[in-house]
Amino acid sequence: MNRRKPGNGYRGTGAEISNKKMKEYSETIPIQYAEGKTRFMGMDVLVDERVLIPRPETELLVSVVADLCRQRSWSNIEIMDVGTGSGIVSLGIKKLIFESKVTAIDISENAINVALNNVEVLGFDGIRFIKSDMFSGLGKEHLCRYNCIVSNPPYVSAHDYDKLDAWVKAEPKIALYGGQYGMDYINILAERSLEFIVRGGFLAIEIGYDQTAKTKEKLEECGFVGVKSFKDFNEYERVVVGWKNG
Repeated sequence: MNRRKPGNGYRGTGAEISNKKMKEYSETIPIQYAEGKTRFMGMDVLVDERVLIPRPETELLVSVVADLCRQRSWSNIEIMDVGTGSGIVSLGIKKLIFESKVTAIDISENAINVALNNVEVLGFDGIRFIKSDMFSGLGKEHLCRYNCIVSNPPYVSAHDYDKLDAWVKAEPKIALYGGQYGMDYINILAERSLEFIVRGGFLAIEIGYDQTAKTKEKLEECGFVGVKSFKDFNEYERVVVGWKNG
């Protein structure tokens, strides 16, 4: 039996095509992008190449924020979500603390458009979006206003970014890369958040698996008190919280 060898115009057998598609699908295209959605805290969230794909660690971040807010006798809870991306943190907080008001900021207008779509599809009210590079675009009306600032910032270091799989690098670099040591945006959060938090409020940050000590030290250096970390399901300290005196 004669067999055609691969060459110009050769498409291969069905099995060969299937294997090729599977290889491309698994190694270069995240399944969440291919399907256009993912699950987060029981919600179907729309995602595409404009935004980071939600991770389980971020569910921990939302749960920690909700639990700490419930422990306080706050009324009219206001929360700022810095680097909202697809809006999952804001959506998760609204699901757990329905009465809260959330201000979500992001440098990417494309990401904000995805988040707005998610808000519309999931039917949440009380979330407003602001295009801003971290805190730089916020006016005086935001000072000393928020019970909590929460953020899942870019925190991947240069060393770790180089080692990421191709399907992770398919996600926006701006949402992953946190500078040479992965601390650039964590440092900004530590240095600026107290200006926007009410007395007795707190900052909650999702961090990398090896950034706990540096993050705690930075928060304490910047004036936060009661700094504490929370472990994920792999026993890594992935969320750090610090409080404003008051």
